[in-house]
Amino acid sequence: MKKRVYIALPEKDEEFLVEYREQVRAFADVDQNPEDRRPTDEEKMAAATSADILMVGRTGGGLTREIIDAARDLSAVGVVGGAVRMAEPEYVLEKRIRLFNAGWAMAESVAEFTVAMMLCGLRDIPHMIDVLDREGWGRARKPLDLGGRRVGLVGFGGIGRRVAELLAPFRCDIVACDPHADFTGSSVRQVELGELLAHSEVVSIHAGMTDESRGMLGKAELATLADNTLIVNTARAGIIDENAIVAELQARRLRAALNVFWKEPLADDHPLRELDNVILTPHGGGLTHDRRVRQSRSLVEDIRRVCEGQRPTHEVTLEMLGRMT
Repeated sequence: MKKRVYIALPEKDEEFLVEYREQVRAFADVDQNPEDRRPTDEEKMAAATSADILMVGRTGGGLTREIIDAARDLSAVGVVGGAVRMAEPEYVLEKRIRLFNAGWAMAESVAEFTVAMMLCGLRDIPHMIDVLDREGWGRARKPLDLGGRRVGLVGFGGIGRRVAELLAPFRCDIVACDPHADFTGSSVRQVELGELLAHSEVVSIHAGMTDESRGMLGKAELATLADNTLIVNTARAGIIDENAIVAELQARRLRAALNVFWKEPLADDHPLRELDNVILTPHGGGLTHDRRVRQSRSLVEDIRRVCEGQRPTHEVTLEMLGRMT
C-alpha cells in the first residue's frame, strides 16, 4: 500500500514546484490542499488523520500539537524551506516522528547574494546607478576593493561556509565566530566575537535566530568596529540591535547592506530609508528559480526515502534544533 502524503501548501506555490509534486504521485498517494490559500488548522487536522507524511511551509502554515496527535499513522514531517519552528519540532521528535527540511538548498543563493552585497557596499554601486540616472554621470564615493579585505563571518553554517568559499578568489583574510560549527577542512580561522569585530572591515551575519544570538550585536559591540566597516545582514535582523545600528548609520560611522528587517515590510517612514550609506533590499536573498529546483528535488527525494522506510537525507535532529531558526 502506498504511503499517503498531505501537502498543505497551495498547488501554485513555487516553493515546491508543481512538476516535482507530480513526481511524488508516482510512489505515494498525494492529498493536495485544494484551496489557493493557507488551510485552516481544522482542514489540516482532517487531512492529517489519514496521512503518513505531512508537508508544511510558509504558505501552508505550520502544525499544532493537536494536528500532530490527530495524525495517528504519521511517520514524518517535512518543512518546505528551512524554518522548522513552525512544525512544533520538539514535539514531533519527542513522538519519534522523523523531521526533515530543505533549508540547505538556499545556501548557494544566499551566499551569492551576500557576496553581491559586499561588492555593492564596498564599490558604492547603487549610488553610481542613482547618480547616473539623476545627473547623467558621476563617481562612487570612496570605493574600496573586496580583494584582500578582512572579512568576519558571524555564523559558519552552510551559508557562512559557502560565502567563505566564494570569497577565495578575492584573497580575503577571513575569520568566523560560531561555537557550534565544525571548521574541519576550512582555512577560515575560528575566533571569538570580540576578536572578529576588532579584526574585520566587512562583517557578514549568517547566524540563526536563537536566544543566544538575539541582539548579540548591540551598542557596545558595534562601537568596537572600525570606522567605515561594512555590515552585511542576509540572515535575521534581530541579531543586530535595531536602535544601535540606526544610530551608527545616522552618525555615518558605519555602512551597511541589509536584506532583513525587524518588522517586514520595512515601514515607509523608517529612518533607514533616509540614509544613503545603507543598501536596503526586500528580504529574499535566496529566492532564485535555481534554489526552488534544488529545494523541490530535495523534498521529492526525502519523501521517497521515508516512503521506502529509510532516513531522509536532510533529517533534522534534536541536537540541530538549538541553532536553527
